Amino acid sequence: MPRYIRGGKGSQAAYKEAQATFSTFIAGLKAYRVLDPTCGSGNFLYLALKTLKNLEHRANLEAEALGLHRELVIETNPANVLGIELNPYAAELARVTVWIGEIQWMLTHGYHLRRDPILQPLDHIENRDAVLLPSPACGGGAGGEGSSEPEWPTADAIVGNPPFLGGSKKRGELGVGYLNALNSVYKDRVPGGADFVTYWFEKARAQIEAGKTQRVGLVATNSIRGGASRKVLGRIVASTTIFEAWINNGAAVRVSLVCFGHPDSSRQPGPGRRRRFPRSGARFPSRAGYRR
Repeated sequence: MPRYIRGGKGSQAAYKEAQATFSTFIAGLKAYRVLDPTCGSGNFLYLALKTLKNLEHRANLEAEALGLHRELVIETNPANVLGIELNPYAAELARVTVWIGEIQWMLTHGYHLRRDPILQPLDHIENRDAVLLPSPACGGGAGGEGSSEPEWPTADAIVGNPPFLGGSKKRGELGVGYLNALNSVYKDRVPGGADFVTYWFEKARAQIEAGKTQRVGLVATNSIRGGASRKVLGRIVASTTIFEAWINNGAAVRVSLVCFGHPDSSRQPGPGRRRRFPRSGARFPSRAGYRR
């Protein structure tokens, strides 16, 4: 790129190289997938789509300013975001949220809207249980022998705000059959006394281990750093890297935000720089005081 900007000898070859780099970046954005395995009404999916479209729009503007051939259309679209939601009403609302976000963004930035049809099916926002596949012997109901671990789709990143439910409250809220099935399926991976949220953490860790995702950012309560829930974080540290962790003190509930997986190469910890996992009972840094 610097040689292309300077001009002169070699600038044409540099132009072709710069154009190829730009085209590769846009293709990467188009292929990028973000999964929210507990998407609710779709807020995280909307924000993920908006961010991808903003990145593509900015890349196009900067390419044009440098004299490169920019794309005339925005390639990122609702297909970039994947979701799983147990509540059928919330799942349908998430699909509508994503489409409204897509239409609003395109109109705001002056891009052409697809009109035939305006709204297309978003079957990749699925209505199902994200952590337990019920046994057919139970007629699709929760619990029972033969329940198994459901598959998550492959994605570049996983984000979400899984449900918080303390270990002592799970039996009453989830039911004995469902809880027994969870304990059976996640035996030796998630302690029975861990918060319900940790099943999503363990599933996301397994996705990284299987090469089905690269980075994860999940929300939990502050209690995840202690007790039985901490053992799930220990498994994450043993197989990958926690590269961001902080507490949001402004929320009504003290919320911990934990990011793990493969950080960008520019931020990969070197020897002696790996982030240390806080000791039991220690505090994650607050968001206000956190520094990269």
